[in-house]
Amino acid sequence: MRYKMLVCDIDGTLLNSQGKLTREVLEAVQEAHRQGVIVTLATGRQLRGVLGIVEELGVSVPVILGNGVVIADPAKQETLLHRPLSRDTAHKILDVIRSHGMWSSVFAHTFTGVDTYYDIDPGFDEAYVFIHKDTEFAEQVQDLKEVEVEPIKVLLVERPEKVNALVEDLRRLDVPFNMVISTHDFPDYTFLEMFHHESTKASGIEHVAEMFGVPREQIIAVGDNVNDLEMIEFAGLGVAMGNAAEPVKQQADWITKSNDEHGVAHLIRQYLLA
Repeated sequence: MRYKMLVCDIDGTLLNSQGKLTREVLEAVQEAHRQGVIVTLATGRQLRGVLGIVEELGVSVPVILGNGVVIADPAKQETLLHRPLSRDTAHKILDVIRSHGMWSSVFAHTFTGVDTYYDIDPGFDEAYVFIHKDTEFAEQVQDLKEVEVEPIKVLLVERPEKVNALVEDLRRLDVPFNMVISTHDFPDYTFLEMFHHESTKASGIEHVAEMFGVPREQIIAVGDNVNDLEMIEFAGLGVAMGNAAEPVKQQADWITKSNDEHGVAHLIRQYLLA
């Protein structure tokens, strides 16, 4: 099988455990691109979180953001797909979170300015990784329901003992949405992310693949966390990182090396380079 498209998750996959793009991975991605492979990214991040990586890679292809909620072309500054949560759904989610006395954040898709809003200051570094407190891109507000944006996701990070009851109440809501629940990145915390019910990284890949006329059997998708499960199942070759969560490894067709062992470069050498 000659694979024509490579889709990479970013955190825990393309980047090493220090959040860096290694020379080995960069050179392998660029060589695959020179040989005609379409290389793109599928991430839970919003646009701002991928611009530097796209520039460093030097590969200009639409990217999949917010777990498939947004597809954007950074080079052309064009939005090709945008499926935010409805205001009603987002407000019901926020009401449940606030009823548990917990902080939360809302993310928006924009090419400039503020893209992250949060209400209560969470007060711990694991949360600041996501809300980027004290930057020009984040804004603390009294009530997230009054923020005039179309939210691509609602996010929070908290201790498992605080989150378990919240998750049960969220599941009882009578509105549709997808929810990612993960402890993979921060073992002492539970990560919750709520977004449009029809969006996954797989749906985003399908959209981009149609743009380039690539059938799914000629796509490789690689990731490490539970929000990568759908795309690994969807792709012709679904690959788990050596550092991936166990459910991802179980779903994958093949397991590459870890992100600290340049696992994406190893995958490219094995399956993509002539």
